[in-house]
Amino acid sequence: MLLKVILAIDMHIPDGFLEPVTAATMFVVSIAFLVWSWKKVQASYSRSFTAILAISSAFVFAAQMINFPIAFGTSGHLVGGTFLAVLLGPYAGILSMTIVLLMQALFFADGGITTFGANVFNMAVIGGLSFFIVKFLTHNSPTNRRFTFSVFIAAWLSVVLSALSCALQIGISPVFVQAGGIAVTVPSMLMYHMIIGVIEATITVTLLTAIQRLQPTALGGLTLLKVKVKQ
Repeated sequence: MLLKVILAIDMHIPDGFLEPVTAATMFVVSIAFLVWSWKKVQASYSRSFTAILAISSAFVFAAQMINFPIAFGTSGHLVGGTFLAVLLGPYAGILSMTIVLLMQALFFADGGITTFGANVFNMAVIGGLSFFIVKFLTHNSPTNRRFTFSVFIAAWLSVVLSALSCALQIGISPVFVQAGGIAVTVPSMLMYHMIIGVIEATITVTLLTAIQRLQPTALGGLTLLKVKVKQ
């Protein structure tokens, strides 16, 4: 029963699942990242960038509504953090995912209001920062193969690290402490999200390589990565 509850969270932590101190701390941390990202975006992008930010957020919002079966009656869905980070760049990617999470929390009760800071950190911040994993692994390589490999690893790691962060946050809350705490939540979350991460990575690579071939200038993250797209 506990395992089903943990997996049902699917990284969107509902209200009441975090202790107040943890929830407040994650709000402060996430707000700091959002302010930092907003300043970076203002300095780097024109006002016309708002349109692609809205379109990208809407796409990921719709994509997250589609669930795919994993095992033992569980399912997963695209998170999209790495996709947005490479498409828009890390800072705009964080903001875009935050918009998605805000719409989900306000209109679909997918993730709580008091836990919004934690959800932003787990999916928007970690997803956005996965851009730097891609940057590190590509190492300014001009090859598409290196780019594809780097995106796959970054997308997989973003899901696993997001699941780990979520598991730690709920594991220290009174809701789960008496049932085993992080000794239960961490392996439970990681076991399934390591599989979900492979699917996430595959979808992310497929989408980005398709955009890369058809409209490479749409990938704002490529400019920051300094990756040369081979035609």
